[in-house]
Amino acid sequence: MIRRLTEKDRETVLAYAGKRSAENLFIIGDIGAFGFNSDVVTVWGDFDQNGALASIMLRYRENYIPYAEDPERLDGEAWGRILRQDSRMNMVSGIEEYAAGILPFAGRSVKSRKVCYYARHPLGRPVNRELSGMEVKMLFPEEADRIIALRREIAEFTGTDERPEVLRENMEKGISRTFYIEKNDEPVSAVSTTAETGQAAMIIGACTRKDWEHRGLATKCLTKLIGVLQAEHKEPCLFYTNPAAGRIYKKLGFIDIGKWMMAGF
Repeated sequence: MIRRLTEKDRETVLAYAGKRSAENLFIIGDIGAFGFNSDVVTVWGDFDQNGALASIMLRYRENYIPYAEDPERLDGEAWGRILRQDSRMNMVSGIEEYAAGILPFAGRSVKSRKVCYYARHPLGRPVNRELSGMEVKMLFPEEADRIIALRREIAEFTGTDERPEVLRENMEKGISRTFYIEKNDEPVSAVSTTAETGQAAMIIGACTRKDWEHRGLATKCLTKLIGVLQAEHKEPCLFYTNPAAGRIYKKLGFIDIGKWMMAGF
């Protein structure tokens, strides 16, 4: 039986998702930031006949993320009915085998599908803090538009609907932060986190303006961020698709833990 979860279910669902905290970073982080009664987030649980959770799904804005401790207990057809009832649904994302199990029942044609490697930097693994240098700065919430403007100049971010007010809100909630390097008073390289929890943080938005590429600036920002997260006992996680980027991340201490799918409608 699937039902919408409420604040009374917090302990149960966080214990369920927390068994794989890195893989469930978005679910744990969004519940921590927005709770169960927000317009931004909705959480459902599928309970078996004994009243135990079989699987869960979280909506963050227009994105839906499923998870099951046992993949065979994720009822794709039942979750498909939930998706078909919600006109806001624009994306399904998650661990590849879970997201793929729901797509055939979503009732809409998939327009885009992307599969990324999912990696984490285990706590205690050393990082060369000397790589970061003194020029790396931390962004303040009121400066969010500066980083959004930088990303809009970079080809790989073309078509994304990232808005300064969303970044600013997430920074103010403490679930996102950004480190950057500027030249001539303008940001030229940056990296951010999102969905930060007490145990982990997702690293996103690593970028460098084209005329400043191949100088190690993004690596400096990333190294600074990893060091800060480790000092707070938070495990850094990230996605990547480019093998060359993967080799850089692995040199910095990241290890692959699976694949993540993002399907757009």
